[in-house]
Amino acid sequence: MSRRSPRGRAGRRVTGSRTALLLGALAGAGCVVLAHQASRPLGLRRHGLLAEILLWAAVGAAGALLLRRAPRRAAVAVALGLGLAVRLAALAPTAPLSDDLYRYAWDGRVQAHAVDPYRYTPSDIALIGLRDTDWLWPTARCLKKHCTLINRPTVHTIYPPVAELWFLGLHETRLTQLHDRGLELAGLALDLAVLAVLLALLRATGRDERLIAVWALSPLPVLESVSDAHVDALALLLSLGALVLARRGRPTAASAVLGVAALVKIYPALLLPAVLARSVRGVARQAGAFLAVVALGYLPHVVAVGGAVVGYLPGYLKEEDYSTGTRYLLVEAFGLRGTPATLAVLLGLLVVVGLVAWLRPDPFVGATWLLGALLLLVTPVQPWYAVVLGGVALAAGRWEWLAVGIAGYPLYIDTLSSRADAVHVGTRSYAAAAVLVLVVGAVRRLRQGPDSARGAVAASRRPRSWASPSSARSAGLVHSYVVGSAPATSRSSVRSRSVLSAKTAKTSAWLTPSPMVAPASRSVTRATAV
Repeated sequence: MSRRSPRGRAGRRVTGSRTALLLGALAGAGCVVLAHQASRPLGLRRHGLLAEILLWAAVGAAGALLLRRAPRRAAVAVALGLGLAVRLAALAPTAPLSDDLYRYAWDGRVQAHAVDPYRYTPSDIALIGLRDTDWLWPTARCLKKHCTLINRPTVHTIYPPVAELWFLGLHETRLTQLHDRGLELAGLALDLAVLAVLLALLRATGRDERLIAVWALSPLPVLESVSDAHVDALALLLSLGALVLARRGRPTAASAVLGVAALVKIYPALLLPAVLARSVRGVARQAGAFLAVVALGYLPHVVAVGGAVVGYLPGYLKEEDYSTGTRYLLVEAFGLRGTPATLAVLLGLLVVVGLVAWLRPDPFVGATWLLGALLLLVTPVQPWYAVVLGGVALAAGRWEWLAVGIAGYPLYIDTLSSRADAVHVGTRSYAAAAVLVLVVGAVRRLRQGPDSARGAVAASRRPRSWASPSSARSAGLVHSYVVGSAPATSRSSVRSRSVLSAKTAKTSAWLTPSPMVAPASRSVTRATAV
């Protein structure tokens, strides 16, 4: 038998990569069509919408997988172009899935008239002069008691101070005059900024930059950040900035930025263990920086309205059944409800926090563990809570965690439809996402091999001067089991780094530690990939 010539094999590889590029582009075009369909008003087509979202997620994942087999530069260009097209297709005259943006617009309007947003509820007669009749208060077609599109008009706002500043900015830039579409354009700008930052992170850390197709084609950021204009995209941008600072060896600055992120949405505060310094004094400085930022954010409102700054948060926790311990679907599947379920959730979070603080993984990996554990334990109805997890996980190369956000849609849409089996549907969808995360993580570890897993311990742990050799070995065993291996030692990462251009090498400079970091820390950080 004659051997096949190398030229023939190379030609087939080129043909195969071009075919993958074409098929990936076709899948992305399908996502554009599905994005346009899913952005239509919800109305009575709730189950049809769920089918569209799940199909979109599947087609987008297939497209991203195909683009990873395509030529690198062409695949990234196609992914970015399709990502923009998907987002433009998702712009809609009316937000399809959530009415939160109407509260955003109202809070901005109230602040623009020099009224503290925590002082009055939207239905308060003191604000009756701020009502309109063509958008937020459509009296001509009012069928509800309070004649407004604003959700929960009889309760105070729940959003923290920096989120309120964002709402004021939306009003002052006159985007609210475009009604829903104006807020969606602001969300589009935020999401495109996230897309650019994620691409820069993938390049700077030696990751396969074609992973950006996962974020570009996923329905999670498009529906939540663009179509429904949720402010979580701003929290994601700030969280990514904090993790970059931590990776550069600036934990105090990272904690301060996380404080700003927590003033947009509360849950980024959970990322503090992922950016911890290596000394008690450093941790104390971090805690001081975080608390100072949060205190300064709330201070003007506390002076103005006192304890009313808490807003609707206690009522929201009660409404979502967190105060009674009956919201934790996966925990409830093990027969725990009420106080035992709440204690189990708290214990699970403490275990993950302890692992992150002990193992000191790369900040992006640690943040993925923390947010992933939070969402799988509390199983929220709202899928937009997973936007920050999805972005952080992609930066860490753990794209499978986006499935946790997709898992929220069956529960959310069934809850909107008041279906009796919504809890069972949510339990199954979150359980499927958890299984997918575990399976993909296990497959990744098997493909990289045990030698790579052992080498990952030194590469993806931030050093601790007080760790003894025995504790380091035991931590390494736990780390290799949980993480599998670090991307820096994987075959795909080595291949990715070998093709980095001079331009990409310059891009990575902003992720390297500053000169103030000790030499040992610099060497470890350079070996670590997100």
